[in-house]
Amino acid sequence: MNQITLEIQLFAENTDNDILAFQFDDGECRVNLNMDSCQAELKDTFSKLIKLSLENDVTLKLKIEEGYGRGLYKDVCTEYINELQRELNNVKERIRRELTA
Repeated sequence: MNQITLEIQLFAENTDNDILAFQFDDGECRVNLNMDSCQAELKDTFSKLIKLSLENDVTLKLKIEEGYGRGLYKDVCTEYINELQRELNNVKERIRRELTA
């Protein structure tokens, strides 16, 4: 398995939009944390992460934009990425076992 580190950036696009951007090789997946579409965007991103994990060991690395001042989003996104990493690790192992069985 290839080892891949996937960078995720938390930043404010403007005063109304906080973005969590996943930097995939084939493009960026953005999750706008202030929009109703946030849950759907997270699901799409998780699906893409699972597909990437089938052939690679993926490590998620959160980078918070310098000067980003929204402490609650920093804390929540840090914890979310940690949980996402744990869930991704659990899911990929189960899927890999099923595919080789």
